[in-house]
Amino acid sequence: MQIKLAAAGTCLAVLLAACGGGSGGAGTPGGAGTATLGAALMDSPFRTSGGTVTAVNLSISKVEAVGAGGVQTIATFSPAKQINLLDYQSAPLQLGSAQIPSGQYQQLRFVLDTTATNSVVVNGTSYALTIPSAGGPSGFNGNTSTDSGDGPGTAGIKVNVSLNAQAGQTYGFLIDFNAAESIVQAGGSGQWLMKPVLVATAQSVSGSIAGTVKNNAGQPVSNAEVLAQQNGVTVNSAVTDSTGAFQINALPAGSYTLVVENSWTSQAGAAQTATGADGTAAVTDPSPVTVTAGQTASAAITD
Repeated sequence: MQIKLAAAGTCLAVLLAACGGGSGGAGTPGGAGTATLGAALMDSPFRTSGGTVTAVNLSISKVEAVGAGGVQTIATFSPAKQINLLDYQSAPLQLGSAQIPSGQYQQLRFVLDTTATNSVVVNGTSYALTIPSAGGPSGFNGNTSTDSGDGPGTAGIKVNVSLNAQAGQTYGFLIDFNAAESIVQAGGSGQWLMKPVLVATAQSVSGSIAGTVKNNAGQPVSNAEVLAQQNGVTVNSAVTDSTGAFQINALPAGSYTLVVENSWTSQAGAAQTATGADGTAAVTDPSPVTVTAGQTASAAITD
């Protein structure tokens, strides 16, 4: 495998304006001792060995920050905001922003409405998507966990962050839901389950890597896992779509090694096999990829 990299000038703009239909948490007024915190989310192409996934539909009712400053509401949606995660591959969904007390915050928390429509669409057929009520830590570096939500009919998903919110400052986080790593079809029951694998990165340092994976004949390799690693530790990943394209989001600025897996198991436990690759062995590129805040680095990979 050969991997050729080039810097790209694509800019990832993540604004803190609230998305229509939602409202920032108004319980904490602005003024001395408060900061502003916003959140946005993205996803990337998603294909399984069983076919193409065209929708991952979730119903979000609340977004919160959790830490020494207590639980602070960033956005609420009533009724729950129904979204298809895969609609936000090229630009993030702005979830909202709010004033929060200054201090340390360790997690961002999503509350999902499990009585509304949560589903995955595979090869044109819609299947109910079950959100586990409690579990974790899981995902890359144990950064994701789930809880029982705010009571019956809800589920909570938490992703670790490290925020020291200073009074008078504005902060934003980009969250990659990474549906390709998060969703698995249970072998016995046939149910589709979400075992969330989220990555949250401060917008001020966030960048991405995008590109394609093709075989030696120049044909696309689909359903390959592309890992962005630092010192052998995976920070985030993406899966190639039917054209061989991938995009790894929410990467802190820095140097990364790309590893391409053609036979792999997702973080949720789904066994996957790439289509179109010339071999099955994983290949690591020894040349680093530099990610710059607000920019997308590009990669052309021959597999």
